[in-house]
Amino acid sequence: MPPSRPNAKRFIRSLSACLLLVLCAGTTAAQNADTSAPVLLTEADSIRAVALESVNFLRDPFTHNTHVAFNADRRTRVALFAMNIQLYAGEGANAFTAEAEDGARRVYPLEVEHVGPVPEFGGITQIVVRLHDQMADAGDVLVRVSLRGMSSNRVRLSVGHAGGGLPDDTGAVPTPAPPTSPAPRPQASPNSYTGPASAPDAVRFLEQATFGPTQAQVARVQSIGIRAYLEEQFNAPASGYPTLPLMPLDANLGCQGGDARVCYRDNYTMYPLQIRLFKNAFYKPDQLRQRVAFALHQIFVVSGRELNETSWMSPYLQTLDRHAFGNFRQLLYDITRNPAMGDFLSTAGNTKEKPNENFAREILQLFTVGPDLLHPDGTPKLDAGGNRIPVYNQATITNFARVFTGWGLAVPPPDTQGILNFADPMIAHERHHDTDAKTLLGGATLPPNQTTLQDLNAALDNIFNHPNVGPFIGKRLIRQLVTSNPSAAYVGRVASVFDNNCAGFYADAACPGERGDLRAVVRAILLDPEARGDIKTDPNYGRLREPVQFIAAMCRAFDARGIGAGGVIVESDGHLEPYATEMGQDVLRPPTVFGYFPAEHIVPGTTLKGPEFGILSSSTALRRIGFTAMMVYGNGIFRGKTIDTPEGTFIWFSSFMPLASDPARVVSALDTLLLHGSMSPNMRDAVTSAVAVIPPTEPNYLLRRTQMAVYLILTSPQYQVQR
Repeated sequence: MPPSRPNAKRFIRSLSACLLLVLCAGTTAAQNADTSAPVLLTEADSIRAVALESVNFLRDPFTHNTHVAFNADRRTRVALFAMNIQLYAGEGANAFTAEAEDGARRVYPLEVEHVGPVPEFGGITQIVVRLHDQMADAGDVLVRVSLRGMSSNRVRLSVGHAGGGLPDDTGAVPTPAPPTSPAPRPQASPNSYTGPASAPDAVRFLEQATFGPTQAQVARVQSIGIRAYLEEQFNAPASGYPTLPLMPLDANLGCQGGDARVCYRDNYTMYPLQIRLFKNAFYKPDQLRQRVAFALHQIFVVSGRELNETSWMSPYLQTLDRHAFGNFRQLLYDITRNPAMGDFLSTAGNTKEKPNENFAREILQLFTVGPDLLHPDGTPKLDAGGNRIPVYNQATITNFARVFTGWGLAVPPPDTQGILNFADPMIAHERHHDTDAKTLLGGATLPPNQTTLQDLNAALDNIFNHPNVGPFIGKRLIRQLVTSNPSAAYVGRVASVFDNNCAGFYADAACPGERGDLRAVVRAILLDPEARGDIKTDPNYGRLREPVQFIAAMCRAFDARGIGAGGVIVESDGHLEPYATEMGQDVLRPPTVFGYFPAEHIVPGTTLKGPEFGILSSSTALRRIGFTAMMVYGNGIFRGKTIDTPEGTFIWFSSFMPLASDPARVVSALDTLLLHGSMSPNMRDAVTSAVAVIPPTEPNYLLRRTQMAVYLILTSPQYQVQR
């Protein structure tokens, strides 16, 4: 057991003596710009960290490996010391992340192995990190720790040798311990979010819970509070997708007479559903349901590339809408029997004579438990050799494939020709169902001679009750709504609510202890301390806005409209899909069952997960800029540009133009709405200067100044990443 563990008594006793030498030299209280961020302690006259090697208690430079085999890997553990840390119940090392940057700008993630109070030094916390395998002789590095999206100051320590490294961060100052022991920080209590919300947090919340903040919705959230707004959203009627008539497989048969092109577009392509998605996102009040349903679409993937008829996909989308705040077990049942899913992953027509493993594999790998056994906080369980432990093997997949035999499409309506029934749930064909015994997850067995439906329900119960489902699904939803790299503590809190809706910080008063309550899970995700707050300073926090979200947020922020007959201003026609496709996201037509982008994609040059970066390239990045320029400067998408754009789409800036007589004022207003007031000083100065270049003597200078500010902000990296 390494001495960095909480029960390492020798370390604790010796630590107090060592700290008298390194902490008590401080003469001024530690300072930090943000009172919610951790403060790493330094020497009194520099930003060199107060840090000790956790075995022999020596100062840096630290050797890469210890001389004493307290750990199997012998890697050195370093104890950092911090103030301003207030933990929630159950939080420990899994709430923190840490990283170091060397002189070559290489960033090394540091595993946080232990966090705890320092005996006899109230208010000071020790944070023990493991040195990275590849930083053997890095020299001076700058180290930070982060907690719930808030980063500490960066402090200097040495690995291998002293010297070199980056210069101190701009504005960095020493943060020594105070001359007297600070009062211990009490255990934190979560904010109830029942009162009025601050403007920055209201904007951040709407970025996560809707397709983009509007000035009216920000004011609404500020006024009634986040909890009340959530309840409104949970109870809002679904805008949904239309129920469309089933059409013959042969488009020539289905589109006889009239305008064949329009008939084909409206019945044999995703066009009606794609424009409905965007129009719902722009205008409909059930924003949270839409965001969650779109997130579920990226977990339970069905693609319109293979299902070319509009009426085939609509019931699948309706299922996601219907269960966005329902129970995950019911969603699992309905999506399994959905004919679009049955066709896409070959459950329809899966027989005992010729079993198909597609759905069996994906329901395990992608939809529910994932490939590896997980701890409740989503971190992988490891065997004695340090290897991940698989949840299932090929034999398990084969057995589940046998479970799902015997299902097929329901009988089509009478008096129809060449029509497949994608409107009704699939039905059982008992003669094609494998009735032999089957072995499922955890060695559970299904007895022989069960019906198709009995086997299905027993198998879904087996999956649904697996302990992996909470952390696996919770993490996927966090990544879709809030941040791509949530802490394990955040995942664990959400998973506990999935397991029992009476758990967590925000349980309903009359909660029944239900497993799989997605309404409770969504509430837990959006109200978690790691999600909330006016600003997040951790550079690894947030998620890249995927194209659908990027387009919708722009159009919502600037009240997108179209032009109807006679020049009347009407709603946009919603035909934005071609532009999302150019940015890498072919709406409702993901290229594979893995979705629009790989869920575990690593951002190039880092160790960070960034799923949406999987479709970001130089080409798609330029498409984002080009789309922004077209909407801001090119009067948007012209009415009647094609047969698919009857009203077109444009955005307008009427609420911001009056402010543009003062460049700083219009930039500040846009910063509030688009960046929740987080624009960096350098960016603010650059945008304000660019706006001020346009003189009041120029025609339409108020419009031109507003356009300049909007364009520069929307195309900036600070906006592209939702934080």
